[in-house]
Amino acid sequence: MPNEISSSRTLHRLIYTSRQAFAAGLGHDQEIEALIRASIRNNRASAITGLLLVHDGWFVQALEGPAAAVMTTYQRILNDPRHTDSRVVSAGPGGAREFGDWNMCARRFSPADDAILDALSQRSAFDPSALTDKSALRLLKAVRGIQDRTALSA
Repeated sequence: MPNEISSSRTLHRLIYTSRQAFAAGLGHDQEIEALIRASIRNNRASAITGLLLVHDGWFVQALEGPAAAVMTTYQRILNDPRHTDSRVVSAGPGGAREFGDWNMCARRFSPADDAILDALSQRSAFDPSALTDKSALRLLKAVRGIQDRTALSA
């Protein structure tokens, strides 16, 4: 019984990449906004936090929370036709939430954010298929840092 209680409280983190696949009709920005609204609603109900990076036709996302909820959320993503070529970069227990302030924080890179890609040696071409568990987490934490600084300056 103690193991069941501790395992249900263990933080699980999953980081994945996928390509965007939007149907004709709505614009990409509208599709992304709809996806973010649904994610926030679903994640709040499941105690999931995370960060979604949207850039150059790709999604890079970290999901954090109870393992069952994270895996259910990822399965929903796999079944979502707006995501293709999904690849788990890392999955497993996490010590503490890295993105605990957001049920879903989304960030699109703008030309002003190129410094992040420079710092991560990804500037020549944004290639999420080359991300490792460490570089993916480092990228998402850098994006979180930009979000924090942007919020503080506003």
